[in-house]
Amino acid sequence: MNKTEELILRGVVLPAPEAVSIDDDVDVNRIEAGAIIFAGSHLTGKDTFIGAQSRVGQGGGAWIENCQIGRGCTLMQGCYRDSTLLDGANARNGAEIRDNCLLEEDASLGHTVGLKQTIFMTNVVAGSLINFCDALISGGRSRKDHSEIGSCMALYNFTPQGDKFASLFGDPQRGVFLDQAPIFIGGQTQIISPVQVGFGSIIAAGTRLTHDVAEGRLVSGGAARDRDIANDPVRVNRPRQKVAATYAFIRSLDALKTWYERVRRPALAGVSAYDALLPFAIRRLEAAKNERLKRLVTFRAHIEASLQLARLTPQDTSDHRDALDLLQTPCDNIYHFDILDNIAHILRDALALNPSWQTAVQALPDALKRTPWCESLEP
Repeated sequence: MNKTEELILRGVVLPAPEAVSIDDDVDVNRIEAGAIIFAGSHLTGKDTFIGAQSRVGQGGGAWIENCQIGRGCTLMQGCYRDSTLLDGANARNGAEIRDNCLLEEDASLGHTVGLKQTIFMTNVVAGSLINFCDALISGGRSRKDHSEIGSCMALYNFTPQGDKFASLFGDPQRGVFLDQAPIFIGGQTQIISPVQVGFGSIIAAGTRLTHDVAEGRLVSGGAARDRDIANDPVRVNRPRQKVAATYAFIRSLDALKTWYERVRRPALAGVSAYDALLPFAIRRLEAAKNERLKRLVTFRAHIEASLQLARLTPQDTSDHRDALDLLQTPCDNIYHFDILDNIAHILRDALALNPSWQTAVQALPDALKRTPWCESLEP
C-alpha cells in the first residue's frame, strides 16, 4: 500500500490521488482526516503536518516541505517550506512561504506573495504581488478590522554591503491581545529596512519609507531625488539606528516566544491541532531570533571596516562608535511570569467553554491586558 492509499483510508480527501506524490519520510499519521490534497501537490519532510478541513494545492498543486498547517487553512498553488501556519491561515496562487515563517490564525495572502523569515500575527492581510521578507507585523481587532499590506508593496531588506535587516510593524507585546489599532501599508509602497511602525499608522500608497513611524501617524510621499554622488562601497550609513532597530526586533521575537511558551501552549493544550503546531511555532520564533543575531555578527565587521574608512576622511565617527558600543550591551527582556501564568489560567478556563482563541483573548479583563508582562532592557 502506498502513501496516497494510506491517506485515503485515513479519511484524507485526494480528488486525483494519481497526481499527488508523497515522499517516504512523510508520516501519514500527521495528516488529519478531512484534509483535502489537490492534484499536482507534493509532500515531503518528516515534520509535515496538515490539519483537518485544510485545502492544500487547490488551483494547480502545492509543494509542502516540513510545514505545519493548522485546521481550516487554504493554501493554493505555491511553494511552502519550513514554515508554520495556524488555523485558518490562507494563501492564494503563486505564494512562496519559506525559510522559517509563522502565520497566525486567519492571516491571509493574495496571489504571488513572497515571505521569508516573516511573522504575520492574527488577522493580518496582504494583497497581491508583494515581497515582505524579514519582518513582523501585528495589529487589528478582527478579520474586518485588520492590519493590511497593499498590493505591489516591496520591503527591501538587503544593503549594498550584503547585510540584511528586519522591520517591525506594531508591538507583539500588546498585539497579542488583539485589541490594537490596525496598521495600513498602501499599495506600491517601498520600505527600506530596518524601520519600526506604530499601531494605528497609515503609510499612504506609493510612499517611499526609510524612517521610523510613531503610533497614529499618516505618512506619504518621500520619493527619491535624482542624485549622482561619489560612493564608497565600504561605508555604512546610520549604523547605530540599524543596530537599535535590530535589537528591538530581537526583543519582540523573544517576547512573542515567551508568550507562546507561557500562555498559548499551556492554555491551548488539547485544543484543536495546537499540540502539533505550537512547538514548531516556538521553534520558528527561536530560529528567527538566531537569524537576527547571526546577521549582527556580520554587520559588526562591516561597521568596523566603515569606521576605519571614516577615520581616514574628515567624517564624524560618533555614530559608528555608538553602534559598536550598543553591540556590547545586553539585548534582553525582563518577564513577569506570574502575570503570564495568570493569563494562561484564565484563557484555559475560557477555552473550555468556547474554543475560539481570539474570543478568549479579547475577553480578558482590560486591567490585565494593560498590565505590562514584559519590559525591555533598553541600552
